Amino acid sequence: MKVTVLQGANLINPITTIIIGCDSTPKTDHIEDVKNLHPVFMEDYKVEGNDIHIQSKLPHLWKEAAVAINNYSTGEWTYDLTKGFLYENLIKKQILSMSTIPILRAAHELGYETTQYFIEEGFTPEGVLKKYNRYYGVGAGQEVETVISIASSQDSNLAKMIQEDKWLTNLMLDRLKLPIAKWQLVENRETLKELHESYRKPYVVKPVGLTGGHGVTTNINTLEQAYAAYDTAMVSIESKERKDWQKKIMVQEQVAGEDYRILVINGRMEIATKRIPAFVVGDGVSTIESLIENINKDPRRDTTIPTHILKPIIIDDQLTTFLKEQNLDVKYVPKKDEKVYVRKVASMSQGGITEDFTDQVNPQIRSIVESLASSIHAYALGVDIICQDISKPLTSENGSIIECNTMPESYLNAFPVIGRQYPNIGHMVIKGLLDGKPKTKKMVFIGSDEKKIDTFIKLNTSTNEKVGMYRQGSIFINGDQITSQIETWRAVEALKLNASLSAIILCYNDFDEVEKNGIGFDHADTIGVDSQLEGDSRFTSINGLISYGVVREVKTI
Repeated sequence: MKVTVLQGANLINPITTIIIGCDSTPKTDHIEDVKNLHPVFMEDYKVEGNDIHIQSKLPHLWKEAAVAINNYSTGEWTYDLTKGFLYENLIKKQILSMSTIPILRAAHELGYETTQYFIEEGFTPEGVLKKYNRYYGVGAGQEVETVISIASSQDSNLAKMIQEDKWLTNLMLDRLKLPIAKWQLVENRETLKELHESYRKPYVVKPVGLTGGHGVTTNINTLEQAYAAYDTAMVSIESKERKDWQKKIMVQEQVAGEDYRILVINGRMEIATKRIPAFVVGDGVSTIESLIENINKDPRRDTTIPTHILKPIIIDDQLTTFLKEQNLDVKYVPKKDEKVYVRKVASMSQGGITEDFTDQVNPQIRSIVESLASSIHAYALGVDIICQDISKPLTSENGSIIECNTMPESYLNAFPVIGRQYPNIGHMVIKGLLDGKPKTKKMVFIGSDEKKIDTFIKLNTSTNEKVGMYRQGSIFINGDQITSQIETWRAVEALKLNASLSAIILCYNDFDEVEKNGIGFDHADTIGVDSQLEGDSRFTSINGLISYGVVREVKTI
């Protein structure tokens, strides 16, 4: 098996092309499956002999996928093993979900380079970095910003600290004098009795750290329920390794009303979504257990597919306990059209659904969430509010802010089950991040004449610019050699991620080098060609890139 990457526009296609040379006749079942998931994964592909040509702006994904594709083609791997590798070991680690996909797609559509961080040899690093390959640089040089899902390099450290810890969130809300229900940390299980007596019923017990809604118990009225809730929170905390500050548990007055997630992007409230707890609707024949099983067959709930926008309903102790409180169990057969809620908490991670409420949000609530996002310097912020009427001001009688998150699963807001959807969410994020930033000049020179290279640089840059250049295996910054003996693709990616550069120039000795590597950029401002190479038939292919809109101009020198 051999993998060749023509990076950026190239002599074959106007888009990065990954050529996978298989050891036998290629099987393309999985390639077709991934293509059909979402356009972000590839523009197109074709088979030529044993080679598969994939046009995609996610080259690292396909470089790593090549192993699975080849092993499936030779019969070494089964269909299921190959699918498991592609979806679980690869796509899930590099893309994860519909919170990332629209953002990458928008970046590509708006003409920005996307470059992954923490990738070596095109393969996913394991161990401590296993999550970090979902970081992408959008743009190149001085314009580059980093995104991971909807979070970005524009989110302050303060915002990240606050979103991880409900205790800090509440402290900040108190400090800003924004609406928040009475709350307190629980020192230990024994102090619950005193707290139980001092809090209005019902109240909530929950972990302060990120648990995806797990370990949260609402509607606590008795001391026995409080003890059980504390134990549930501890189980959630201990389900994975956590730092000491993540092990705290808090009690908070329960606020009556509906659960809303409000999304703020770049200081502006963009979307408001009502979260509805998981429920089943009876058909007069099926048990609750069977109804849940049928609901979970919905492909929108298949979390192995990165384009899922819902989560499955899991039958666990919390679910069965809640049913028991309603004098029900999973074997109960609801009447036709009878709605039975199976979760107390309106959480997407626990199988809930969503409804768009953007147009109903009161201006005062809009001001509150925008104030919070701006005050903690969060570029993107999901603010959770419980209130009785979101069209009215948020007061102690109407509701309270519950928590906030700087990396919310934004597909919750973008793709509600009920009401208007917001597929343009990626454009909101990318435009807010990069509009107005100084552009980085992206240039290519084809030819080996040093004097002509110098002329090209002088014609296209000014003395006050910081210029990064790749030439003959070396990286230079303002003429100073930084490193040598580096592969072309590594050098190109290093320069794109270098946020100090106002101009990047990639130099190739001849068309053979371009044919082997591609020009390096998805979009280039200027390509310079040594006039002695004009007679090469491949010069026409370079000129042809202008018609595709991926190169602004081609000059001969």
